[in-house]
Amino acid sequence: SELLDAALSGAKFEELSSVEGSDIKYTYDLEESWYDDFAASVAGNMAFADEIVFVKASSDENVEKVQSALETRVKTRKDTLQSYAPAEYDKLCNTEVKVKGKYVYLVVGEDSKSALKAAEKAF
Repeated sequence: SELLDAALSGAKFEELSSVEGSDIKYTYDLEESWYDDFAASVAGNMAFADEIVFVKASSDENVEKVQSALETRVKTRKDTLQSYAPAEYDKLCNTEVKVKGKYVYLVVGEDSKSALKAAEKAF
């Protein structure tokens, strides 16, 4: 996706693997009816927090459901990484789920602000 590519070009990330098809439900607990499209990449090694996800909600009502699912993902990852990977936990503390129209997105990385800026220019 153009947004994902823009975010990736905006900052350096740990090695990421793309999330494909039904893996979106397993990774983010999103119901298929909640979104029209998505692009996501997560750290290949779960000891790293780096990830980027853009979801186009299927309706205005589903924006909140998607936002809640992504916020739950951040909380779960914080709980997982807090005790054994403090630097990765800090990356999660320095990010937030964003909403722009029907798009709900999350960028976690060393320099997530630069990546977000790059992605937001692509909107």
